[in-house]
Amino acid sequence: MADDHNQRMVHRFLSEHFKSQEPFTPQQVNAVTGWSDTSFRTYWTKQLRALLVEAGAGLYRVSEAFRRFIRWEGFQKHVTQMRCGTDAYRPLIYDNLLVFEFFMPLTNEGPLRQSLDALFYKETIRRRLCSLGVSRLHERVGPNAGETDDAYLDRVGQWISERISGYSISHVSGRFRAYDLMSMDEAAKVAADGGRYLIDETTAIVRFIFRCGRPKERSLSPRRELFSVFDEEKAEPDNETRKEAAILRWLFGVLFVQSILEAIGGEDEVWMVESGMVNRLHIWRVES
Repeated sequence: MADDHNQRMVHRFLSEHFKSQEPFTPQQVNAVTGWSDTSFRTYWTKQLRALLVEAGAGLYRVSEAFRRFIRWEGFQKHVTQMRCGTDAYRPLIYDNLLVFEFFMPLTNEGPLRQSLDALFYKETIRRRLCSLGVSRLHERVGPNAGETDDAYLDRVGQWISERISGYSISHVSGRFRAYDLMSMDEAAKVAADGGRYLIDETTAIVRFIFRCGRPKERSLSPRRELFSVFDEEKAEPDNETRKEAAILRWLFGVLFVQSILEAIGGEDEVWMVESGMVNRLHIWRVES
C-alpha cells in the first residue's frame, strides 16, 4: 500500500536521525517518500512537525517526543492524529509561590478528602465566607465603591476559585518513636509486655501550591528562550504580589486549615510545612 510505504520510509528516516541527532530539512524528509507537495505539507503540519524541534537556518532535528514512536506500530497510530510537540508549549514562570504541606496519619485521608472536596463548590465557599462575617472580610479584601454584600461575596469567591483549584495527596512510609527515649533493654521490655517502642506508619502528605503575582512569559522564537529562564535570578515580589500572598495565606487559613483541623480532630499534633515566599513549620498541638 503506497501510504503505508511512505509512512514506513518517513519512520525509518526519523529513527535514523533520532539516533544521530543530525539536522535536516523538510525537503530531505519528503525526498524519501512519493507524496505530492500538498500531501507532504499536510503530514508535516499535522503529524511530523510535532515530533521535531527547530535547529536554526531552516533545519530541524528529531525531538525526545519521538521516543514514544520508535516502534513502527506506535508511529503508524500517531500519523492518523494531531499531536502537540515541545514547540507547542509557551513557558509561564512564576517566581513567587505559596506551598503548604500537611503531614498526618493515613487513617485521616478519607474524612479529609471529603472535607476538602466540599470547599470546591461555590455555595460551600460562600457559606464559609459568610460565617467569617463580611466586616471581617473587609479588613483583608476591601469592597468596591457601591458594591452590595452579595456582589462582594461573589467577587471574593471568584478570586479564591482562580487561585485555589486543587490539591495533591502522596503517601510516604515513616518510623516513629512511641515512647520517651529508652535504652535497648528498656525498649525490649516494652516489646516483651506487648508494646512497641518503634512504630511504622504510613503518612499522607496533603500539598497545596499557589501562584502569586503575574508570570513571566517567554516567546518560542528563537527556541532557546524556552529554557532561558533557568539562567535568570528569581524576581523579588512587588507590593501587589506581597498583598496578594497575604490575602491568600489568610483565606487559606480560615477556609482550608480550619476544615483540616476539624476533619482530623483527635490527633495530638498536626504539622504543616509552609514554603515558597515564607519558609516555616506550623504545629497545632492539643493542649494538655
